[in-house]
Order: sequence, then C-alpha cells, then structure tokens
Amino acid sequence: MKNYIYFLAVFCLFSFNHLHAQDSQVGKIVTIKGYKNANNKKVKDGIKAEVILDLPNIKLYRVFSASSVNVNQGGGNRGNVDVSDTFWYCKRPNEDVATIVSWTFRTQVNKNSIFRKNATEYFKDYPQLSKKIDDKELKHDDIVEVVTQYDTWKAGGN
Repeated sequence: MKNYIYFLAVFCLFSFNHLHAQDSQVGKIVTIKGYKNANNKKVKDGIKAEVILDLPNIKLYRVFSASSVNVNQGGGNRGNVDVSDTFWYCKRPNEDVATIVSWTFRTQVNKNSIFRKNATEYFKDYPQLSKKIDDKELKHDDIVEVVTQYDTWKAGGN
C-alpha cells in the first residue's frame, strides 16, 4: 500500500506542470491556417486553436489534442494509452500561415528539443531572443514570455 501511494504521488508530481494548469482557462477559439507538423512544410486549413496572446506584432495559439490508443501486444498485455499533444503556433500580421514553434506530448523525454529548433528559427529576426532560446536560457514552458518579449522588441520597446 505504501508503494502504491508513493507511486501515485510521484506520478501526479511529474504529470502536472504550469502549462497544463492553464487548460481550465479557455481563451477564444478561432480557426487558423497552420502547418501540419513541426517540420513546417505541409499546410493545413481549418485548425481549431485557442488564442493565448493577441498582441499587435504577433499572435500565440495553442492546439491541444487528446486521444487514446489501444495497445495489444500479442501475449495478452492489452490496454489503452492516453496520447495528448500540445502544439504552440505563432503568426505575425504579415504571415498567411501560423508556424509551429513548439510541440509537446505526454511521453516526450526532451520537451525542449522541438521548441529550441523551431523557435530559434522563427524568432531569428530578433537575434538576442533567438540566442537565449538556443542557449537554453528560455525553454518550451517560457513560450508566453518569449512571445511577449518578441512583441515588445518589434514595437521598439526592447
């Protein structure tokens, strides 16, 4: 029994982070045109996204998808695995398509790898911000701060 309680406590600790704490605070839902995956090559129309930040020089959207996958391993081990993905899109006023700057999923070991690759590229017009991301000073869970800093910089407020 003691092991079960310990396991449950550890599981809860690692399952919760402050980005998921925002899930209960749903923003305005809009339909956007965005890239289909983190490689930012194939465009998809009609993505339902939550507006997280609507700033003058950039918008931040979140797309959350959840599903359950049935696992069947021949020998009788069966069950459902919860699968959830969170995509973070950014779009500047002059862009037609929103770009994935971060993508996380529950079983991902390094949640910063996609963020560091995509956000460094997306924010390269602001070299100091791009460098902070590349140098791991800003991480995937700093996305709101990153977008806010970018908007301030674009507005000339440094």
